Amino acid sequence: MQVDEVEVKQEKVSSQFQNRLVGIIVLVALGVIFLPDILDGKKQHQEEQFAEIPLRPQAESRLDEQESITAIDLSEQQAQFDQQVSSQADSANVAKTSEPKTSEAKTSEAKTSEAKTSEARQTPAKVTQAKATESKVEVASSAYTLQLGSFKNADNVNALVKRLRGEGYRAYTVPQKPVDGQLTKVFVGPDISKSKLQKLQTKLDKFTGLKSAVVDYNPLL
Repeated sequence: MQVDEVEVKQEKVSSQFQNRLVGIIVLVALGVIFLPDILDGKKQHQEEQFAEIPLRPQAESRLDEQESITAIDLSEQQAQFDQQVSSQADSANVAKTSEPKTSEAKTSEAKTSEAKTSEARQTPAKVTQAKATESKVEVASSAYTLQLGSFKNADNVNALVKRLRGEGYRAYTVPQKPVDGQLTKVFVGPDISKSKLQKLQTKLDKFTGLKSAVVDYNPLL
């Protein structure tokens, strides 16, 4: 009986050992099978992490490139805007410079035309004055007048002239406006006939009580 119990115990121990051995073998087999996959997964995960790390600088570099491109575009736009502003300013300056020149040209043309017009107006006047002077010279060379006398009292001169004109005689004075204290000559005439004035002289002397004289007529007086 004891021998049988010992054998039974030995069989149980051997079976337990076998079961443990089989379990160890199975675990080792499973480890051999799945361990490479686990290791490969870790490697891939690490590789992915290593691969992901450089991507951030690339993104940053792209942002930098975009910012640089944007800055270049903005600088080009600013340069174009500055160029447009400068061109507009130049055109405005040219316009301002041309406007005074145009106004000066118009002013000079207007002055030239006015000068020509004034010259054209003055020329006939000068011709008329020259003709009048010539006619006066001609009259002076062939006309005579009757001088009644010289007086300093302006009232007496005006009264005498009024009296003579009232009788129909062409009386005048030199100077034309009498002034008290200054000599004023009284004349009757002029006339181109000296003999006619000599006949008139007698009548005027009786009328005025003065002693007159026939003299050459001077239109410049």
